[in-house]
Amino acid sequence: MRLTQLKTAAFVIAFAAVIGATIYAQGQGQAQGQGQAQQGQAAGAGRQGGAPLQNLQVLPKDTTRQQITQMMRGFAAALGGVECTHCHVGTMQERAKDDNPKKAIARKMILMTAAINNEHLKGVGEPAADGAAKVTCFTCHRGAIKPLTAPPSGGGH
Repeated sequence: MRLTQLKTAAFVIAFAAVIGATIYAQGQGQAQGQGQAQQGQAAGAGRQGGAPLQNLQVLPKDTTRQQITQMMRGFAAALGGVECTHCHVGTMQERAKDDNPKKAIARKMILMTAAINNEHLKGVGEPAADGAAKVTCFTCHRGAIKPLTAPPSGGGH
């Protein structure tokens, strides 16, 4: 049961990351990327009735194609606009493959943010009114593939 709860929480965290990344993109004035995302969502909605999603190991099995697309765009934005091939291999029909080790890392990161939000931060601070997670991909990545682990040189003063 605990794993199921983590998977559900991971979905919520991932969706919150999408929202956070969208807000960040709006704040940075990336209207062009936003327009492309909206076009992609419209195209994705048309494929909703297509083949069932395969190889969902961390996200709930009932996650829709549109939800997956929104999450993936959020992950991409949080990592600075990476392309699908950062984690996936092959064509759209081959996205379920696990041939790229970065896909396994992404799964671990989803579980990590879920654990942080649902276990470690439980009861810490006020819950967000909109149910958004306190920690998302963007919390650490801040638009970079590899998060900084120390302040940049110069001290910032």
